[in-house]
Amino acid sequence: MTESEAKTVARALGGETWNSGGGVQLIVIERSDGRVVAISDEVVCEYPNRNELMGGQPTNSIMLV
Repeated sequence: MTESEAKTVARALGGETWNSGGGVQLIVIERSDGRVVAISDEVVCEYPNRNELMGGQPTNSIMLV
């Protein structure tokens, strides 16, 4: 998804955008329990915390394509 699309979706979901490199735009939503949800145009992933988002493995994921 483009940066503009990511910003629009992030606003709608109460999250923020993050460029994870290689032109990949993510929507990042930090939940009240500290878990982090990252959404791309291909997958939705849940991480235990923001540090794990940077290089860890997701605890749950859903492929969108």
